[in-house]
Amino acid sequence: MMRNPAKISSRPGQRGVSVIAGVFLLMLMALLAAVIANMVSTAHVNLAADIGGARAYQAARAGAEWGIFQLDPNAQSAALPACIDGTPAVPGHTVTVTCASTNYSEAGRSIRIYRIVSLAVANGVRAPGIERQVEVTVEKCRDPVNVPIAPFDC
Repeated sequence: MMRNPAKISSRPGQRGVSVIAGVFLLMLMALLAAVIANMVSTAHVNLAADIGGARAYQAARAGAEWGIFQLDPNAQSAALPACIDGTPAVPGHTVTVTCASTNYSEAGRSIRIYRIVSLAVANGVRAPGIERQVEVTVEKCRDPVNVPIAPFDC
C-alpha cells in the first residue's frame, strides 16, 4: 500500500501551531521567572531592614542604659543626682539621650523621677531612615536623716 505524498497531514491549516505554543510557553516562563526574582529581591530588602531595625533598637537601648548609669550609680551623695543629656558613642549609629526629672517629697524623703529617652539613628546609605527610640522611667529616693551613711537610698 502506497501513500499519497501530497497528503502528509490530514489538517493542512494547522501547521506552525506548535511554534506559537512554544513561544507562548517561553514568554510565560520568563514572566514567572521575573516575578520570582522580584519577590526574592523584596524579601532580601525586607530582611536587611529588619536586621537594621534590630541593631538600631539595641543601640537605643544602650543609650538608655548609659543614661541610667549617669544617675549616680554608687549613691555616694546625699543629694539626688541631676539629669545628664548626652550622645554616647555607639558604632554605626547616632544616639541621642535626653533626660527630664520631676521632684517629689514624701514623709521627709526626697524622691526624683527621671524620664530618659534614647533615640538611635542608623548611619550610612545602607540603612536609610532606620531609627528606634527607647524610653525608660527611673525613680531615685534619698533619706539622709534615717540613712546617715552612704548609700542614702530609701
